[in-house]
Amino acid sequence: MADSAWPAAAVEQRPWRTNPDQRGLDGSRPHQRERILSAISVEIPARIANHRVDVAPETTAACEAAAQRISALESRAEHLRGLGELLVRTEAVASSKIEHIYADMDDIARASLGEEASDKARRTVAAGQALTTLTDSCNEAAPLTEQAILDAHHALLRDDRLEGAWAGRYRQQQSWIGGSDFSPISAVHVPPPPEDVGPLMADLISFANRNDLSAISQAAIVHAQFEAIHPFTDGNGRVGRGLIGAALRRRQITISVTVPVAAAMLSDVDEYFDRLRDYRQGDSDSITEYVAQSALAAADASVESADRLADLPARWHDLVRARRGSSPRTLVDGLLRAPILDIARAEDITGSSRARTYDAIDRLEEARVLHEITGGGRNRIWVAADVMTELRDLEDRIGVRAAPSARWRRAEQ
Repeated sequence: MADSAWPAAAVEQRPWRTNPDQRGLDGSRPHQRERILSAISVEIPARIANHRVDVAPETTAACEAAAQRISALESRAEHLRGLGELLVRTEAVASSKIEHIYADMDDIARASLGEEASDKARRTVAAGQALTTLTDSCNEAAPLTEQAILDAHHALLRDDRLEGAWAGRYRQQQSWIGGSDFSPISAVHVPPPPEDVGPLMADLISFANRNDLSAISQAAIVHAQFEAIHPFTDGNGRVGRGLIGAALRRRQITISVTVPVAAAMLSDVDEYFDRLRDYRQGDSDSITEYVAQSALAAADASVESADRLADLPARWHDLVRARRGSSPRTLVDGLLRAPILDIARAEDITGSSRARTYDAIDRLEEARVLHEITGGGRNRIWVAADVMTELRDLEDRIGVRAAPSARWRRAEQ
């Protein structure tokens, strides 16, 4: 049931003209009904900067449970260097998959070091850079700014061959989700016209910097409002989900970790989009409960991964059996911090000569601690196979713990 205290988006009619000569991606032209279309319905989100947020008791409890589990995850990060970067990678991969950007983990590893990789792998790495840009901007409770959002979008799309010209800029045309290439005649969501984007984003940023409501509720609403505005030509979903992490960082719910909530959303994308629709229709509690449950599932699974990762160095030392102070032992000690290595990064860890560092890498390869993913030759890259396996397992565990969706649980009661 919608929260009557929260304002629904207003639906307004705006004039429209379809270009009759436009070609679709498949070479087709607009249908007759699109050529004669003269007006469209757009959704204008309400201004929320100073709006009161009412949260149902059960949703408040879910927010508190999620915050406690995130605190447990942060406590692991204090003693496990590199955990924050691993969780950013998990979130970037899942957030990209929601947008149908699927890349092989080894390919993502190559892209992360700037080596030859697929376009999807490079886009996934860019999603991680955008996420880091957003969360780092809110370190030490710094306010969220419009510039940080624009910078994150620029990091995401600056190298995109289709959208790169719009990287870091608000859209200047009407957009829509679903429907055809030519018009929003059958779209599932038609966000506000471009002239409304700037004022709505200023209002959103004011809301995002309040301190008088639950941090997780605030993060959920910031995300949903951003998606309702849809300020960019592309990349709205990935930047918008990054805002959840930024909001939690600003409120100091997180200090060094990113909670991979997108992995929970990925387990039931239809449910996720339904909750965003609920928000646009005036139900802020729905998306708050959903984000809280997603954060709880993600944090819970991440705590388990952190404990597993913490056990790996002892296992690796047993396999490598290198003397204390040696290059192989020093390299093992640095693997959680840098599980993807080229020779330069390995040298930084060992502090040894290139020849001794190569010997150390060979020792770890023989023990099956490291695995090369480049097939020899120049620009070789190695990964800590156990870490990569754990990241895959983490995404799977979050998905399992996030399902079945709340919608189906309610239907069974």
